[in-house]
Parts: sequence; structure tokens; C-alpha cells
Amino acid sequence: MGKIILCRGKKADTPLTVLQTGVKLYTAEELCYYIYNNIYLIGQDFIDDNLISFLDETGEKELAERVRKLKETGGSLAQIFVIILKTIDYYSVAEIEQLKGILNTLGKQSVCERLKARGDGYLNAGYYFAAVRCYESIIKDYKGKDLLAADYAKVYHNLGTAYARMFMYDKAVIYYDEAYRTGQHEESKKCSIAALIMAKKDKEPVNVDVDEDEYVVQKELETLMDNARYSDEYRELEDIARLKADGNLAQYNRAVDERLDRWRTAYIKYSKTF
Repeated sequence: MGKIILCRGKKADTPLTVLQTGVKLYTAEELCYYIYNNIYLIGQDFIDDNLISFLDETGEKELAERVRKLKETGGSLAQIFVIILKTIDYYSVAEIEQLKGILNTLGKQSVCERLKARGDGYLNAGYYFAAVRCYESIIKDYKGKDLLAADYAKVYHNLGTAYARMFMYDKAVIYYDEAYRTGQHEESKKCSIAALIMAKKDKEPVNVDVDEDEYVVQKELETLMDNARYSDEYRELEDIARLKADGNLAQYNRAVDERLDRWRTAYIKYSKTF
């Protein structure tokens, strides 16, 4: 699951298989980790007989019985998850309290609303591929079910942004256009024009005969590119090039390695999926 998890309890002979993701869980601690990190993707159907049997098999018999009773009496998802997390004691009280606010809204949210919230979180944190998976699931698997038109437009817009931040401008244009068709927000139209300009930048000669909207965006992009040379990263690259020009090859090679390591780390982050 992408992380080493310290497990103190009994390992189940038969894993709990999460149908939506195909993830197999073997211990109560793995269950806690999955709940905590996939909270927006889990619905009421997660609380079933398979979960109760799994808790029983991992030695959490009293917890299994409590979950069974809550399931039978219509206990909320938030209530059941808090009991599981507190009983197994994998996360601290502070971490569980932090999650409570989200848990208390889960019963009121549709799957698409949870997916959008999770996708937005990934996008803001720089996990672009993970964000793409959430947004595409809303579009392809659920057709935006239960989302307001404005929120559905935001899904398309944010999907375009995720692709743009990965320099996949052709795809970004498609989703920005769909966002504009759905929500009629000028920001989506503007982003579509910008992505199209960037997509054509190295493929076609500059077209000087453009409409007013494209001209305005083109000028904004030119200003951003001009200002980029004053950024810390640009100056660092200039310093690295200067090391080579001055014949300081040992320092140059070290600086290049360090910069490549940072780029590699950034790539691993934005290409990471959960």
C-alpha cells in the first residue's frame, strides 16, 4: 500500500479485499491505514459482513461485535470508523480528532462529492496523477452523479489543471473546453487558450493574427515567461551553467546531481497514485 505499517495484531488468513480498489488487507492496522487515507472513497457499503468477519479473524472480536450491532441499528459511517480507529489504536487521539470533522460529513456526501474533495486535496498537494484518477472516476464511472453543474464544471477544470501542471497541454485543452461548456466560467476559457498556446508553442509558428481573447492571454504568458528569469530556480540554473563555463567541473557535476534529484523527487510525487 506504499508504506511500511507496524502491525502488532494477528494476521488474517483470508484478507479483506476492498472491491473498489482491489486492495487486500491482512491486519487491523492495515485496515486503519486504509480507512484514514481513503476516507473520501469509502461508502456505507464498506460496513458489511466481510469487514466484521475480518475483524473477528484478526483477533478484534469485541470490536467485530460492536460493529455488527452498529450496522444492525443503523450506526453512521463516522461513528463506526471512529470506534474502529480508537479501538485498534494505530493513530493518535489528535489524528483521529482531526479526521472527525471530515467523518461527520461523510454520511451526507455522495461518492462523487467525496471523490472531488479527495481529488482537490491531491491537486493542491501536487499529487497530479492521483488527482487525475479521482476526477476521471467521477466522469467515467459515475457521470458526475449527484454533483451540481457548477461542481461538475470544476471537476473538468481541475482535471485540465492537473494535466497542464504535468505539461500535458493537449489534454488540458480538452478538459478546460469541457469545463467552459458545462459552467461557462471565463477562467476555464482563459485557461484553455493558455494551454492551447503552450501546446502549439514548439510545434507551430507564432500566429500574429489572433482574436482579442487570445492576444490578451498571449501577452500574459509572455509576461510570466519574462518574469521567470527572476525566480530563484532560474537563477540557480544560471549559477550551475556558470560553474561549467568557469571550469569548476566537480562543483558543476554535484550541482547538476542535486538539481536532478530534486526534479526526480518532484516527478515521483506528482506521478504517485494511492
